[in-house]
Amino acid sequence: MQADDALSFRLLRRLADFVYCYPRLVFYPQVILFVLCIFYTIEHLQFDTSRNDLVGARKKYHQNFLRFRDEFPGQDDLVAVVESEDLEKNRQFVERLGARLEAETNVFTDVLFNNDLKLLGRKALLFLDHTNLVDLQQTLKEYRPFIQHFSNATNLDTLFRLVNRQFRTARQEQSPENEALLKAVPALQRIIEQATDSLLRPGTPPAPGLTALFGGGAEAEEAQYITFNGGRIFLCTAHARTEELNAEAVQRLRALVRQTQAEVPGVNVGITGEPVLELDEMLQSQHDTTVASIVSLILVGFIFIYAYRETGRPIKATACLVVGLGYTMGYATLVIGHLNILTITFVPMLIGLAIDFGVHLISRYEEELRHGQDERQAITTAMVWTGKGICTGCFTTAAAFFAMALTDFKGIQEMGVISGGGMLICLVPMMTLLPVLLLRGRQNVLDHEAAQESTRAQIEQLWLKRPGLVVGLTTALCLGSGLQFSKVYFDYNLLNMQSPGLHAVVYERKLIDSAQKSVLFGAVIADSLPQAV
Repeated sequence: MQADDALSFRLLRRLADFVYCYPRLVFYPQVILFVLCIFYTIEHLQFDTSRNDLVGARKKYHQNFLRFRDEFPGQDDLVAVVESEDLEKNRQFVERLGARLEAETNVFTDVLFNNDLKLLGRKALLFLDHTNLVDLQQTLKEYRPFIQHFSNATNLDTLFRLVNRQFRTARQEQSPENEALLKAVPALQRIIEQATDSLLRPGTPPAPGLTALFGGGAEAEEAQYITFNGGRIFLCTAHARTEELNAEAVQRLRALVRQTQAEVPGVNVGITGEPVLELDEMLQSQHDTTVASIVSLILVGFIFIYAYRETGRPIKATACLVVGLGYTMGYATLVIGHLNILTITFVPMLIGLAIDFGVHLISRYEEELRHGQDERQAITTAMVWTGKGICTGCFTTAAAFFAMALTDFKGIQEMGVISGGGMLICLVPMMTLLPVLLLRGRQNVLDHEAAQESTRAQIEQLWLKRPGLVVGLTTALCLGSGLQFSKVYFDYNLLNMQSPGLHAVVYERKLIDSAQKSVLFGAVIADSLPQAV
């Protein structure tokens, strides 16, 4: 026996002796530590929803992006997608929702739902070409008498009083005033139609659109608002005031959408945008990971119980696994401080890997009991001889995980640190707490009485006695798998990673499919103005 082997055996034997002689010193401190880890995790663990934080800071393209965001600060778009066949309903919805968003200046900024020229300030007319300016001048000239007469109207009542007075006092002659009044009749009709539609809905009605005054039909209405798919889809966008308010802004936008839907029913409305996708994906990941973890624990327990034809020891091993997971959560909170959409999946993975420690230890312990060893001899043999293999397997798996920390991708780095550390941490209760629990229980007496060869050992002989067949089948499977290797490819489209059932993803894809041009964009940066030009 080499010196390293002798050292490992001595350490494991001393550990086995300590576990046997001082079970309470092993049991109670670990229970207390488990409870402390759970409370520490609940109080301090954060969930990082930002995809930008998944990328390594050393990547040049990410450094460029961060410099771009520093020079042009601003949050990602929150987008409300309004969809129906009724153009007026769509307009009513975005007008009402936009008014609500503009009122909540503590949460939202940069609200945009129409192509209002006032957003461009005093230089708005500079964006029009000469032909449009001439047409606009002519239109304003024709409607000038109408605008002058009715600019003092503050509501429908005063507006139509002025209209009636104009009709009563108009002379039967051709004059600019009469021509302006006649041209205003279609506009008045459109105002009445929109007012009637608004009165049928609760809430504060929006102001008539410009097309109500100057006409232009559906095409003009579409040009005035942010529309897709021939006016079937209207958009209302906004930004959270700060990055820290993104989650609150998403929840508040959903609440405002529900309020507006009560006033304008009959439209399909959903919200999307980068902050919405990040929040929804993280929430779904939390839910799915929780479900997967619970299902994994239940499946592991049932398979363990079925294979060993007993309940006590499998439940003890599963309980020790839960303790190890609790330690790992505390470790992740202390070392990393947060979970992201990648690292949140470490729990089901550790369940499948760390339960093997308990399986091997229990199998050897039962085998020694059935060979006539007493409890102390059986647990010592299991911890010393099988324990070395368990520790070796744990260290090699942890090393493979820690190797992920050498990558440049921050999300992968954190995954490696948490999973590698989790493997080592889960080894602790499996090699200390589980032996304490195994030394107690009625099954020890039953194993002493059942000195015959176990069913598992008989099953093992089916392939141990046929090495040639096993090697042949393994080789055939490897060759068959190798033939399929050419069909494996890398999918670089991140959209395919999104959950197709999320509402934010559904409306994101609707925008992508309905837009004539891509709704995705990139920024080209330059070191100087001459280079940019």
